[in-house]
Amino acid sequence: MSRPDADRSPPHPDRPAVPALPRDTLLVDESGGAALDVIAVGAHPDDVEIGCGGTLARMVEQGYRVGIVDLTDGEPTPLSPGPEVRLAESRAAAAELGIQFRETLTLPNRRLFDSFEARVELAKVFRRWRPRLVLGIADRTPMASPDHWQAMLITDA
Repeated sequence: MSRPDADRSPPHPDRPAVPALPRDTLLVDESGGAALDVIAVGAHPDDVEIGCGGTLARMVEQGYRVGIVDLTDGEPTPLSPGPEVRLAESRAAAAELGIQFRETLTLPNRRLFDSFEARVELAKVFRRWRPRLVLGIADRTPMASPDHWQAMLITDA
């Protein structure tokens, strides 16, 4: 029995499939960057991986160029060893999933609000990478961070 995706053509006939980069390399192009097919946006490092990491890994396997944007560094967080550790873990997770690009913006954790300034910061990333699909991964999350809902509002704008 063949794999269900064995006969599929590349996801975009006008773009050749791009394999994931080596696990210790993430694509960073500050001069304008090549277009990405997908960017997933979360409030904090680990939100995207928890919310849709499996989907993103599958998209990478299918040849899509995928990126992640964290709106904050997620710090301070109770019992966290600090922002350096959290950012290193998020980079390792992105590499494990085969993500080609990851960026952490400097918006304030625990004080993330849908504002003009926040929208502009995320829009700069979208303009640089020109994704065909943007995934926002959270909604109102009772008993969790209100940053998740604000991140969705910023992403939807």
